[in-house]
Amino acid sequence: MIAANVAAAKALEAKKAPVMYRVHEQPSREKLVALKDYLKTYGIEFALGQVVRPKTFNQILDKVIDSDARPQIMEQVLRTQTQAYYASANMGHFGLALGSYGHFTSPIRRYADLIVHRSLVAAYELGPGGLTEGEAATMERIGESISMLERRAMEAERDTIDRYVAAFLSEKVGEVLETRITGVTNFGFFATVEGIGGDGLMPVRDLGGEYFRFDEASRTLVGEHSGTVFASGQKLPLRLAEANPVSGALRFEMVEGRGAAPERETRGKGPARVIKRRGRPANIRHQGKKR
Repeated sequence: MIAANVAAAKALEAKKAPVMYRVHEQPSREKLVALKDYLKTYGIEFALGQVVRPKTFNQILDKVIDSDARPQIMEQVLRTQTQAYYASANMGHFGLALGSYGHFTSPIRRYADLIVHRSLVAAYELGPGGLTEGEAATMERIGESISMLERRAMEAERDTIDRYVAAFLSEKVGEVLETRITGVTNFGFFATVEGIGGDGLMPVRDLGGEYFRFDEASRTLVGEHSGTVFASGQKLPLRLAEANPVSGALRFEMVEGRGAAPERETRGKGPARVIKRRGRPANIRHQGKKR
């Protein structure tokens, strides 16, 4: 499939015909600096002066001896990379280490594939239905449009899954569930239920009487006195406090006596606002569906 996509792009380039490229740009220096600071907290050196290639990130993961730390490091490496998009200008595909890559064929038929097919028909005079000159002139706008629609479809898919998961878990409110932390912010951390999915918020205000400091470099919450650390990839039992099938949002509470910080008086009245997390990362090594 990849060979066919490359061959189609190069065939169109040979004819100087329009190509709808699948572009995956190199990570920005800003993101690489953030990754360097993050890896330093794990004692992993990352040189900024090197030429960064896909194998560079795999080499980083190979250095991770602690299996518990691997998920959060993998997540941070993924966040360092840019999101792929469609464009008429060729910027290369960093993730696949390819100079020219267009979607000629894929498991799920996309409009970008059709554009490439029609451009080939016109360039090589294969019959009717080829790309017209008018359509060729609007390739940039078409690329922006289908990139936006792809992102919207992915968000809709995630929202649908979140709502189904929340509906299922709504009958388990009050139960203690095994979870894994998937993201940490200054207002709390997000966790997913092991074996089920769905992201839920554990608000920092409900962690207890101790003040928790957010370390931006390591993306962790650290207890000021106890040194308790909450980091991505960490597994811990949490009590499900809320599950909203309409919004797909979940909220967790600490389990008293099982790693929970001392209780404290919370300010304000009413339950914590349920916040839904957006943009969950996928496994860095699995890019088959998003090439």
